[in-house]
Amino acid sequence: MPIFRGLNGEVKQDNDEELATRQINRNYEQQHSEETIDDDYDDPNTRVLFKRSSEEEEEDPVVGWLVVVNGKGKAKVLNLGYGMNSIGRSPDERISINFGDEEISRTQHAIITYDPRGRKFYVQHGGGKNLTYLADQPLLIPMELKGGEEILIGQTTLRFISLCGEDFDWQQNS
Repeated sequence: MPIFRGLNGEVKQDNDEELATRQINRNYEQQHSEETIDDDYDDPNTRVLFKRSSEEEEEDPVVGWLVVVNGKGKAKVLNLGYGMNSIGRSPDERISINFGDEEISRTQHAIITYDPRGRKFYVQHGGGKNLTYLADQPLLIPMELKGGEEILIGQTTLRFISLCGEDFDWQQNS
């Protein structure tokens, strides 16, 4: 039986095992657009979230991560998927970094791409006026990422960590 936490902290239970809830705020809603919010739940102090199905998660497995190591949102971990991962503050971005750094462009500040055929990662500037930096150098052309690099967007430093690459890829046994 799922356990629910109301916005004022009280613990509740519900018999419907399809539902999963957690305490949220408006900022959380913007950062997690992959979850559907049901505002029609009986208690106005509780928000109900429907988790993505396991089928949806299997369609876009994690191939690497970005970890916020400096700036607003420090210690947050962001999943990277196959193909192009656009980074910006908008909740519509594949990698939404809306932790309060207004120097990050709303859309396509930067793009990290995982190429499953070549099993390589690349980072490139997204095309806006705000620059992206790799190892303290402006990123003006796409560059390959090996793992461990630090990427600066706005005042936020992200550390790139790869899962997939030469030694492993989710599609290798498909």
